[in-house]
Amino acid sequence: MHLKSLYIQQFKNYTEGEWEFCDGINFLLGDNGTGKTNILDAIHCLSFCKSYFNPIDSQLIKTGEDLFMLSGHFELNGHDEHITCTVKRGQRKIFRRNKKEYEKLSEHIGLLPSVMVTPYDTDLIHEGSEVRRRFMDTLISQYSRPYLERLILYNKALQQRNALLTSIRQGQEKQSSLEPWDMVLSEHGTFIHGERRKFFTEFLPIFDEAYTTLCGKKEDSRIEYVSDLSEQTMEDLLARSVSKDIILERTTCGIHKDDMLLSLSDQPFKKYGSQGQQKTLVISLKIAQFRFLQSKLNVKPLLMLDDIFDKIDDKRVKALMELITDGNFGQVFITDTSLTRVPEMLGSDSSAYKLYNTNLDPVVREKA
Repeated sequence: MHLKSLYIQQFKNYTEGEWEFCDGINFLLGDNGTGKTNILDAIHCLSFCKSYFNPIDSQLIKTGEDLFMLSGHFELNGHDEHITCTVKRGQRKIFRRNKKEYEKLSEHIGLLPSVMVTPYDTDLIHEGSEVRRRFMDTLISQYSRPYLERLILYNKALQQRNALLTSIRQGQEKQSSLEPWDMVLSEHGTFIHGERRKFFTEFLPIFDEAYTTLCGKKEDSRIEYVSDLSEQTMEDLLARSVSKDIILERTTCGIHKDDMLLSLSDQPFKKYGSQGQQKTLVISLKIAQFRFLQSKLNVKPLLMLDDIFDKIDDKRVKALMELITDGNFGQVFITDTSLTRVPEMLGSDSSAYKLYNTNLDPVVREKA
């Protein structure tokens, strides 16, 4: 799979732009503020129906304009796929595949798998469990439609149950009204928990290999799946916490509280990992995500690496570039503020590549 061309209209800082990409490595080089990351975010929108950075579609429209439009021509398993996304202020988002509009945006997820790495991904280490759950959910949803569908149903039921908890505390509803929603949460939560456990069993060895490759040595980094359902059933959890839930007016247990613990030598990575180690951990997670999706979907996802060279030493940079340019990663997009660092790293035997200077319009260099 690869993206052959991208067209952007009134998206973020772009009035209009069009690019043709090679099926190897595409470098977007230029100063901060020239739109490198916005190109990657446009590609992410075409893959996931949403921005990587901002969930509010209207805020992606260029200042002073009424709409944005994205268009991408992809090659997937020998077939052309034309994907368009249009957002007008005050109207619903329109997403089309080969000129046919999707009834549900969830139908598109998994068609064009992609992996994005940005400086903000250190939130996986520093922020709360919801960020790490989103990592799990985004990954699993790309290869498992039943998982995505049940996750949507679980979250809707959770909203309904939380609303009922408020009504019960205010005396407007009886506690027995929770029973139907407890059944829905138990059914879908049990399935989701099982899929997450299965995912971690398969994912951990892939992550360990990626991390060791980038470090050049074995470091005692670990990730661990933690869930309330590991020790109790969802039914028991909801029954035992109902009094507390009513007081707090929210559901305090379930798979929406799951976490992915990150540690270094049995200590929290957030406190004991250096900046270089933290960035290596994040990149390793994303490289493992790529390989895992490839094994599940039998297609190479798009790999987008935004500003990845900051805060990692030369040895790890070299290991990463050797890994990416070995020809096993399909189509790759890399941004950098330096116009010379990437060209100096590229060897004569590297994969096909194309270099863009976002300070200007023309391509800097191309190798077929």
